[in-house]
Amino acid sequence: MKNSLVILGLALIVAFPVSAGTPLTGKVIALDAGHGGGETGAVGVCNGAEVIEADVNLAVRKELKVLIAVGEGTAHEVAQLSSRQDRVADAEAAGSDVLISIHHNGSTNTSADYAQSFVTQKNDKIFAGYIHPKIVNALELPDKGIKNDGYGMTVYGSLPGVLTESYFVTNTDAACDFLNYQNGATNTRVQKEAQAMYDGLVAYFSANTGGGRGRNK
Repeated sequence: MKNSLVILGLALIVAFPVSAGTPLTGKVIALDAGHGGGETGAVGVCNGAEVIEADVNLAVRKELKVLIAVGEGTAHEVAQLSSRQDRVADAEAAGSDVLISIHHNGSTNTSADYAQSFVTQKNDKIFAGYIHPKIVNALELPDKGIKNDGYGMTVYGSLPGVLTESYFVTNTDAACDFLNYQNGATNTRVQKEAQAMYDGLVAYFSANTGGGRGRNK
């Protein structure tokens, strides 16, 4: 009888194998929705209705958080504090492996539209190299590249991070697209952007299995 139970147990293990996980399993991704806390960011207009960048940033974070959870990772929603340095400290305190600071651009030219990302240090650029091209391809926008700059959240702390400016909320088509998203449309820029960021995260952690804490000058 004992041998029969052992055989049965082995059969169950074969029938229901333990999940091998995904590249995001056990990873903590800090998601900063830029602005907020009374700060609107850029403001677009569609048929007289305003589209606030801070709202777009939150929408992308919400969609991306769901995807990360499905991928067995953990999304940490960075607190919308007034200081960028404090936001990074919040992400670090959560044990995050990487940081995405989600932003969208603005211009007085309502036809302006392109994708751009910003980094500060070496590990940021490596990380952004997986995220930014996915956004460009998903949104099919002109690519202004990954720029080194001394502002934004990537200046602070020890996390590999990227500040994304995926498109212009002041672009009329983009503003209208966001209103469509709020009205329940699918396959909008918000969903495409979130999926692109998720795909970039999977690619990054597939290539960097040890995670990303720490930063090289």
